[in-house]
Amino acid sequence: MNSFNFTQADGSSRAVVGYRYAPPKAAAKRYVAGRGNVSRLPPKVDLRPFMSPIEDQSDTNSCAANATAGAYEYLVKRHLGEDAYDVSRLFIYYNGRYVDEPENIEDEGSYLQSVIAGLKEYGACSEETWTFDPEAVNEEPSEEAYEEAKQFLIEDTELVPTDLEAWKTAIAEGHPIIFGVKLFSSFDKHKKAGLVPVPTPRETGRESHGGHAMLCVGYSDPDQVFIVRNSWGPEWGDKGYCYIPYRYLMNEDYNFGDSWIIKRIDVLPPDEETWSEDDESVLEDVAGVLAQLDEEEYTGLLDRMGDVPLDVRLSLLFLRAAGADGDLADSEIQATAEHILPVLEQLGSRQSAEKVLRNALRRLDDERLVEETVEILGEVFSQEVLASIASELQEIVGSDDDVSEEEQAFVDSVVEHWQIEPAGDEGDEDEEEEEDDEDEEGEDEEEEEDDEEGEDEEEEEDEGDEDEEEEEDEGDEDEEEEDEGDEDEEEEDE
Repeated sequence: MNSFNFTQADGSSRAVVGYRYAPPKAAAKRYVAGRGNVSRLPPKVDLRPFMSPIEDQSDTNSCAANATAGAYEYLVKRHLGEDAYDVSRLFIYYNGRYVDEPENIEDEGSYLQSVIAGLKEYGACSEETWTFDPEAVNEEPSEEAYEEAKQFLIEDTELVPTDLEAWKTAIAEGHPIIFGVKLFSSFDKHKKAGLVPVPTPRETGRESHGGHAMLCVGYSDPDQVFIVRNSWGPEWGDKGYCYIPYRYLMNEDYNFGDSWIIKRIDVLPPDEETWSEDDESVLEDVAGVLAQLDEEEYTGLLDRMGDVPLDVRLSLLFLRAAGADGDLADSEIQATAEHILPVLEQLGSRQSAEKVLRNALRRLDDERLVEETVEILGEVFSQEVLASIASELQEIVGSDDDVSEEEQAFVDSVVEHWQIEPAGDEGDEDEEEEEDDEDEEGEDEEEEEDDEEGEDEEEEEDEGDEDEEEEEDEGDEDEEEEDEGDEDEEEEDE
């Protein structure tokens, strides 16, 4: 059985080994879209309101049993209403292995066909009767559990082809789909809560993957995704659910073609309350920087980062800044956690800053990783985001009021590589620009005043000239009058 591990940014890991593949039997009944009572497909269907609370398979390899239990609980809830109950996942898991190897019950995963066969034969008791205890994963259930399990049996199963219309039709009819799929390392790296990226060329080229069983409970045409129930607890993804793109799940290179629906003979009509005609997204609306990247940009980023998540890379930068002087105390790690938190939030990360930092400490001396991280961030993020990160780096080195030459040199080298100015210099530039603006305004005002004064003086001079001309004209008139008077006197003398 192949083993595949996911390593979280906080250092925790989860093994993916529980799904076992076997080709569907030739006699298996095939699901055919269009034979049911759905005349059209709505843009969205979401069966989550009928699902039981999300559960965690813990360290067991019971993903196939958990997925099947979810589908069974949906049937119970639809048929029994208020009398519905959570079913025992360990009961289903035990019998799924028992039908294959009754003398060798080990926690080594199971085949979906075997789990469904066990469910048809034995049913499933309640979780209360046979509780989920990882320590009892290989124990045979009690007689009481088997008696109770007979109360509700499934009567029909059908194999669903890897076809988009078939999947959407089955879900619209009210049939959750139990399926097996290949998972790659990017499966756990979401740019939005629960949004699974399409596998990158780099990881598919390495052929390193794991098989996992989950339950499809809806779809959304506006987002081009299926709504999928996982068994890794409510803290994972979007409250325990994820959104897998159509082109991922409908790709036969990734989908094992091991997809099933379970039924009762008395099939209920589809519940159109689970249908939706609007074009609103089912994805959480987040403002994180990663959420704004398109699929090509995000896939490129994942390929560049490889096995080291962005959260760890950022944390490593902050730790290198704080410990560039060779002295990194616990108090500095705590202070670093406080400074990196807003950066992680800006990127849309939900990881614990302190746990991520503790994980990054293991790589503190990896010079190549630090240099690579500075280069990747400079290529992917905008100047605004880089300036925000640089500002937090500057603050962390100054958090103890004693910035060493080594610490400042590290921050300066990062800022220089990103070709941005430290936050303090930006402030100085702003002040200088404001002063220049004020000087220009002052010069403009002085020029306006000078112009106005010049105009006033010219007007006064013009008025003075006019007065002088008027006085001269009056003088000339007086002289003319005197001349006329003299002429009159001369005439009288004559």
